Amino acid sequence: RERRRVNDVLHRAAKVVAGVVAEENARPVMEELTHIRERIRYGGVMNRRLHSIPFRRIQFYISYKGMEHGFKPETVKPENTSRTSMCGEISKPNGHVFKCRRCGFQADRHLVAAWNIAMKLLMCRPLPLAAKATDEFKEVERIVIKS
Repeated sequence: RERRRVNDVLHRAAKVVAGVVAEENARPVMEELTHIRERIRYGGVMNRRLHSIPFRRIQFYISYKGMEHGFKPETVKPENTSRTSMCGEISKPNGHVFKCRRCGFQADRHLVAAWNIAMKLLMCRPLPLAAKATDEFKEVERIVIKS
């Protein structure tokens, strides 16, 4: 019963994502989650909760719903997506705000990861990005956060 509910929620989420991507004519990109379970080490209770999340299934659903809408999501390796694109510092997330101790950069951690994933695909070069990305990131932040 719980599995059916989870699958229903995943299908609905994938349908929304596929609809938005098709409507906006966007290019969907996802992290490659092949070995994510081996990287999770947080202790008994948290490991159990994290291991129960169907990481790969949501990607599969987005892929097949995407094919119905005429797109195929691309994947990138997850390395370096937790770095600030300003100075390259890795910051362990503390809540939802990504704070760099080196350069003082602050943003929502999911926005930082999404930015880095997009840049990995678009720029086809390893992260961190050059310092010129600062202005580009501020523009994206202005559009996404303040709109």
